[in-house]
Amino acid sequence: MADLVKREPKGEDQTCPWELVVTLSESTGDRAAAAWIIADEIMRERTGGRAPTYGKWLAATLSGSQLTGKDRVLVKAFAEPVFEAVAAKKDGNHGLAGYVGEWLWYLLLRDLPEDPARSVEILGPPKAAVNDGGSDGLVVYRERAGAWGFSFRLWEMKKYTGQAGDPGGAIRKGWTQLSSKGATYLGMLSRGDKLLRDDTREFVGSLAEQWVEEEESAGAGVSVALNATAIPTKAFHLAHEHFTTHKHPGALQGLVVAIDDLEGFAHEVREYVWTAL
Repeated sequence: MADLVKREPKGEDQTCPWELVVTLSESTGDRAAAAWIIADEIMRERTGGRAPTYGKWLAATLSGSQLTGKDRVLVKAFAEPVFEAVAAKKDGNHGLAGYVGEWLWYLLLRDLPEDPARSVEILGPPKAAVNDGGSDGLVVYRERAGAWGFSFRLWEMKKYTGQAGDPGGAIRKGWTQLSSKGATYLGMLSRGDKLLRDDTREFVGSLAEQWVEEEESAGAGVSVALNATAIPTKAFHLAHEHFTTHKHPGALQGLVVAIDDLEGFAHEVREYVWTAL
């Protein structure tokens, strides 16, 4: 995705600075490439890249053919949590645009150049289904300096599908959700995976504590995906009024991902996922 976007820092004089990422030029080739990248990443992640699932889906998709029999049943099991209702036209949206927005956030963050001050220790992909409970996104950094040696940011993702106007309502909802549910989300995450390194596991096990105590290691972020025609000139300037804790420098971060026709693009992703089914 890095070659298909333009990034621009915004609001650097605000309590909550933000970044504007404009993706997808007017080129149909670039748009198709971005949709394919997201579809492929989703299916690779869901299937673990296994040959009996991802391999068969990929081969059928690239050849424009459809899977049949047990192959179709197996691959469909990985695609249907988000994409079946849309494919069957039972629901024109079914959260699809918001889900694709979450994947844009994930891929944009994953593909950032390495930061000399810190490295990404944990970055989990979006949840398997649109309505799964818990947080939308969490990133844990290993810091080169600092008391903990780590930091983290809990993210909430929103969408704004208006063609113009102010996405402030969607952004405000993200901050109020983090304010009221952040500790609960982290409580669901902070048990500490046994496969992590010892110091990482200790840090992850205390995420909720750090959040409640407003430690400098804890941060919050809101990302909103929207149509390119609705790019705001000002955003996140009221974040501190809706999220009133965590006042240390760098605690708050915003992201706006602008796409030419967000819902249309989300359906292009779905078409790639569902081609073989």
